[in-house]
Amino acid sequence: MASQLHRRGVEFDSVTALYKETSYVDQEQDANIALSELDKGLRSIKLGVQCEAVVKFPRLFERYPFPILINSAFLKLADVFRVADAFKEGNNLLRWCILRVIQQCDRHLDKVLNVDEFVRRLYTVIHSNDSVARALTIRTLGSIASIISERKNAHHSVVNGLDSHDAVEVDAAIYAADKFSGKSKVFAANICSKIAEMIEDIATPVHLKLQLIPIMKNMYHDSSTAAKARGICLHLLSTFPAEKFVTLTLETLTHLAMRSLADVHSQIELLIHHLRTDPRNSVKLTSLKNLNLLARKSPQLWKYNSVEELLSFAITCPSFLLKWACIQVLTSLSSSFAFQMFLSRDMTVSDIQKVLEVCNICYQTQNATLSSKAIEFYTNVAVAYKKSKVCMIEVERDLIEGARLAITTQICVSIWSRESKDKQALLLCLKCLVNLVKTYQETGETFVMELTQLLESASDDNCVKLCECLAALGSINHQLIEENLGQLLQVYQSVSSKPASKCQLECCLYLGTVFFQVAAGEAIPLDVQNLITQSITKSMDDWFGYKLGRQAMRYGQFRIASEIFHNLSQHVASEHNFFWLTGLHGVCAAEACVNKSDTSTKALTSQISEMLVLYQQGLVSIKAASTSVGTMVFQCEYVRLRIWLLQTHQQLVHTCNTFRTCPPPAIATAMAVSNRHEISRVSQILNQLGKCLKEYEGLSEKFADLYQSAFDADTHTLHTILLLQQSCEVIKSCILTFIRSSHARYLQFGALSTTDKDPLTVTIQSIQRHLNSIIQSQSSEGLTHQQVDFLCQSVRRLVHTPFTYPRFFFQTLQATNIKLAISPQQLSGLDPVQVHNETQLTVKVEGIVQHGRYRDLFRKVAKVQITATSELVNRTSNSTDQKNSLTTTNNLSQSVEPHNDYFSVNFLLTFPVTGSHSVQIRADVVDENETLWKTGPSSSLSIKSYDDSITKKPVNKPVRTSFGQMPPSVASSSSSSNQ
Repeated sequence: MASQLHRRGVEFDSVTALYKETSYVDQEQDANIALSELDKGLRSIKLGVQCEAVVKFPRLFERYPFPILINSAFLKLADVFRVADAFKEGNNLLRWCILRVIQQCDRHLDKVLNVDEFVRRLYTVIHSNDSVARALTIRTLGSIASIISERKNAHHSVVNGLDSHDAVEVDAAIYAADKFSGKSKVFAANICSKIAEMIEDIATPVHLKLQLIPIMKNMYHDSSTAAKARGICLHLLSTFPAEKFVTLTLETLTHLAMRSLADVHSQIELLIHHLRTDPRNSVKLTSLKNLNLLARKSPQLWKYNSVEELLSFAITCPSFLLKWACIQVLTSLSSSFAFQMFLSRDMTVSDIQKVLEVCNICYQTQNATLSSKAIEFYTNVAVAYKKSKVCMIEVERDLIEGARLAITTQICVSIWSRESKDKQALLLCLKCLVNLVKTYQETGETFVMELTQLLESASDDNCVKLCECLAALGSINHQLIEENLGQLLQVYQSVSSKPASKCQLECCLYLGTVFFQVAAGEAIPLDVQNLITQSITKSMDDWFGYKLGRQAMRYGQFRIASEIFHNLSQHVASEHNFFWLTGLHGVCAAEACVNKSDTSTKALTSQISEMLVLYQQGLVSIKAASTSVGTMVFQCEYVRLRIWLLQTHQQLVHTCNTFRTCPPPAIATAMAVSNRHEISRVSQILNQLGKCLKEYEGLSEKFADLYQSAFDADTHTLHTILLLQQSCEVIKSCILTFIRSSHARYLQFGALSTTDKDPLTVTIQSIQRHLNSIIQSQSSEGLTHQQVDFLCQSVRRLVHTPFTYPRFFFQTLQATNIKLAISPQQLSGLDPVQVHNETQLTVKVEGIVQHGRYRDLFRKVAKVQITATSELVNRTSNSTDQKNSLTTTNNLSQSVEPHNDYFSVNFLLTFPVTGSHSVQIRADVVDENETLWKTGPSSSLSIKSYDDSITKKPVNKPVRTSFGQMPPSVASSSSSSNQ
């Protein structure tokens, strides 16, 4: 087992996902050295060495994506492109390699600083006598159209290339014309008529005409050009009725309408017209594909009469392929908000009957692909009907029952087949099942019962899919599975007894997750725990055991998770994996100390004390598992805040015990009467409660900071952090309500949503309701025993509520990293940057946004906010006479939108006070919803401000002395010479 884990390397998910997602960060090297190595290859006399050096440039750009290097590299490539004629053989091969590099690195083209020089070196080859060299140059110009979109000489070369008699040059010119028309408004307006003439010209070959038509989709820059291009394409439809011309023109018109947003409805009507009138199936299929594209991109621009046409076509069409494509369009529409508007505003009962007739196609066909697509449309209609809030109970009941029956029927049919189309149909039906249960949870129990019965006879592959579906239903509402839990236990025992295989382990993993979900944080029976641990031991697969232990932690089953991680820690080979598993074992052992059966205050304090000891041990191990690649920042902070929360709970319980055991002194009553505040009678307890209040406030702020730092976290992780913050806020609200005479603070604290079934949410809501009842029942102003008992009871309930560890604690699905480069750069000797106190320092901050495997999975980077702050560290001794009113700090901030993941900002900083200053540069992320995320990184810069008038040393002027002040020897010699 140790060798197995050793082969996997860092495969434990917290460590694995963290390491794998950040593997794109290479070791820092000197970019100039890397560029010089490639430059040596470019200067080689061997063509193979040159080509090898050229193809290495994209990798160099990914490692050092800053303008100063990219500008130099592209100029070198352009120079090689220009002088390649010096070689008798292979010159165009080298140019072709450079062209491919430019096409591959188009996202870095905007970082070329010397665009004029770059273009000049490339453009010299356009006058070559070699047509292939000219063609490569034209293609290269088209590839860099994003930075030279308005260059007239490039436009002229492309137009000349279209008139060339060489086929290679014409193909290159068509490619460049397509690129330039998408970037330049002027070029698109000028080339539109030229393209139309070439298409209509009899001398133009057919294959060239087919290449020219797609250029029209780029004529969207203004309404007049778009209307002209659309008119030309409509004329082509009547002039060239051939199948290839019609299909290509329809696709071009669709893309033009989507980009210009001017003729979307007209394009929908045109496509439906060809769908009805054109007898060719290929044209019909192309029309449906384009309608589906418009349904996904612009569903709000559809009208109901177009939907009616599609419904009628789906009912009457005899072709299976066309019927499937038509239902695909309807499925895309039904999943949008526009279809909800149709249901609530345009559709009548008869129209809904037509919709149901299309849905019933799933019963009329034996093809699994068409049937599953009709079921998806059926499910979307039922969900949309619920969201549209139309009050027709009979229709809704028919939709629910019909969709449920259709899904069940197709699952039963597909689960026995081994064909690929049936497997795909089964997956689609299971997704529809989950979507239907999310909207209509009353259908869940029936589905769970049917899936459980199918588990006993399904094949291994299909059994995995059914178990995954059950786990998805359990995440929606675990109460749906409780009635079938006994049968699922029998299935688990049967599956775990089979020889270990991939499907068998996945089934056990999903079923184990279902058991954890149903338990809802309560202790699992001992026999079930033994069954799960035995399955891990029998499988001899530690990776399976780790994933099962991770699921146990996510659903609050810490006792079994502690045992799993303890066993796994004995099987690992690497040091950081050992510390990670040991830390997880300590965390789980700490949470397993919670004993809900003993409700005494003494037992509560002893449990918290024991938890704190184990938590500290676990935190030390998790910190030891950190490496330079996987820093475990979120994990350590999450555990540290849990420790802080337990310590604060313990402090509040001790304060409440003090109130019970230490009554106020005799003079306290007289002081309360004199102050006219009854609550001042327990002033000592009030001071202790005030300290607890500050602790909860600090915890709430720290949870908010943790939330803002988790940009890459999934939504459930963020929701969990918010709940933990709310738990601090609700205790803080209780304390404020009891120690203040007015209850304004409590009234400002809103209640949580009641739709969430999370145990922590239920606990917080219960505390809020209980607090409200105490306020309404008690009219006295002083602190009472009932209120103190309520505080202890609230702490006990929060401690006994299962503490969950979310997915982001183990897995990083989305990884976003910002890399900064700051100039002026500080030398390696850490000598500060010298700045005159009367001048301003320009600080340039460049950066790139690096992404992991899954980009923009949960949220995307819309802006990067750069903040520059400075403060005076040490004032020079000669600057004491400077004015005290001079500012010693800078605080500037700028937001910039990354372009191709690159951004750059400049700051002007002043340092009027001489001395040492520290400049802090911090980068934060703003997402598409304008939410600020404090992701970092931050960098520092040391500045030394000086003043020439202060630091300048005084010059010693010669002083003329009198005769009497001279030394005796000098005076005597002077007198003798005078005689």
